[in-house]
Amino acid sequence: MNGAAKAEALGALFPKSKLHAKAVDILEQSTCQIGVACSGGADSVAAALLVYHHFPQLRERLTILHFNHRLRGISSEEDASFVDSLAKDLDLDFQVATWTDRDLTKTVSEVDAREARQGFFDSFVTAHGRAIILTGHQQEDILETMLLRIARSSDLAGLAAPRPLSEFASGKVMVRPLLDLPKNELLEGLVECQITWMEDTSNLESKFDRNRLRNEIIPAWQEATQFDLSEAASNVREYLEDADNMIEHFLREATFPAATDNPAQLPKTPPPRPLVRRWLLKWLNHLGLGGMFQRSMIGNMAQTVMAGESKQWSAGSGFIRLNKGEIAYEEESALLVPPWEELNLSPGQTVALPEGRTLACSWHDSSASVLSDLKSGKYSEKCSVLIDSESINNSTLVVRPWQPGDRYKSLNAPGNRKLQDMFVDRKIPKEERIHLPVVLTNDSLIVWCPGLPVNHICRITKKTKEILQLTYT
Repeated sequence: MNGAAKAEALGALFPKSKLHAKAVDILEQSTCQIGVACSGGADSVAAALLVYHHFPQLRERLTILHFNHRLRGISSEEDASFVDSLAKDLDLDFQVATWTDRDLTKTVSEVDAREARQGFFDSFVTAHGRAIILTGHQQEDILETMLLRIARSSDLAGLAAPRPLSEFASGKVMVRPLLDLPKNELLEGLVECQITWMEDTSNLESKFDRNRLRNEIIPAWQEATQFDLSEAASNVREYLEDADNMIEHFLREATFPAATDNPAQLPKTPPPRPLVRRWLLKWLNHLGLGGMFQRSMIGNMAQTVMAGESKQWSAGSGFIRLNKGEIAYEEESALLVPPWEELNLSPGQTVALPEGRTLACSWHDSSASVLSDLKSGKYSEKCSVLIDSESINNSTLVVRPWQPGDRYKSLNAPGNRKLQDMFVDRKIPKEERIHLPVVLTNDSLIVWCPGLPVNHICRITKKTKEILQLTYT
């Protein structure tokens, strides 16, 4: 096709005034390289043609970027060839990358595919010092993204996505000029201008969450209502972005310490909870701990700050401590780990531990009264427990000091937890926990640590035949 002529025809149908004003402003002011993400689909082809037509001053700095996920065999190769031809028709630079490091034996998730694609864009930004990535997100993408973010309990910043302009700490800037345009109008415009694009037939499958929303949920919802859902979601997204920007503004004006401070003295009279939450997020992210906390936990931390209470939370290899309005992250000191080596413990043996402590392992008779004794509290998780010997691969156990990353599924617990978190729950002081022995199987399954419940896998049941008793003194 004659790329320039097709771009001119499409530009006449969608003048610059129909593009998102924030995206237009950043493009007109830009002096850096611009990478146009193009899959070959209708949206990205329209974005490439419209930016080519409406911003002729940028053409020398435009590069068409295509990422080949290799998910659809020959169709993926045809997409790459089509985008290459489009770039040639427009006389623009073209860069393609192929997903070569994915595990072909595993099912690809939407998250994995997105991270791989974004990694390619990041490399383009890095290669040019700083660059803008332009995408073809349109109005329907807002509704889909919003529903996905709601399902994942995203915060205000997450619900305001995708934004017309996103800036990242790495220096990458993403612009989405088509964000106000309905999908059906774009498709009608491409057809009217006789512009071809590539159809990804996998989008018709409801394998991924976004496809299920697009193919099944949203059409049914649209049919059941008189409102234009895509336009409504676009308006709501804008309200959410305004609210998020307002929080950022008031946080800058508030008397919070810098997010780089550790420890940090918090204001004596905390401002509203959204500001506290946002500051905590920034502070945790600066410490590299942001990904360790669910949104609900950060909300809990914010509430504790506002209540003026003292509390501590396990985080990474240390703790976050809130006390008298000061919040601090403290690493567990490696110097506090007692100097003793890993030991072997077999039935009938007792091993000597530092500080005059001992740990013994012995056989225990199995009888109908054992379960009753356990329920009545005859055995204590602090000093003496029973385990099913058939649940471990070898009766010889390993005993070593506690390590901050240790975790296991304790008795009747819903899932694995860090020992560090269980220590905090049971108020076992740091000075004590560094001396506690951790008992493991030869294949590194944690069986027990004094003061904590036994591993759920090793519990005594009605079917247990052979029992080992561990006694800590």
